[in-house]
Amino acid sequence: MKAHFDADLIDFPLTIRRPKPGDRFQPLGMQQHKKLSNFFIDEKLSLIQKEKIWLLTNGTDIIWIMGIRIDDRYKVTPKSKRILEIEIVE
Repeated sequence: MKAHFDADLIDFPLTIRRPKPGDRFQPLGMQQHKKLSNFFIDEKLSLIQKEKIWLLTNGTDIIWIMGIRIDDRYKVTPKSKRILEIEIVE
């Protein structure tokens, strides 16, 4: 699974962590934030699936629910000059 981000919006280092209560992000295609718990319900994720979730963060922003959805604010656009590609290898 690969994800692409506008590299000019990223402040390194990135961090990988587990979800915490109250986490929010802006799912790709949406113009507003959404709680992760509500996103997981909408995506019909089981408890087992939720326990396996990892998040990629840029500071305090969640930029990718890894393997599921990126944050709309970090998507690649025609204005993007540099692209960061991240791949999950199992």
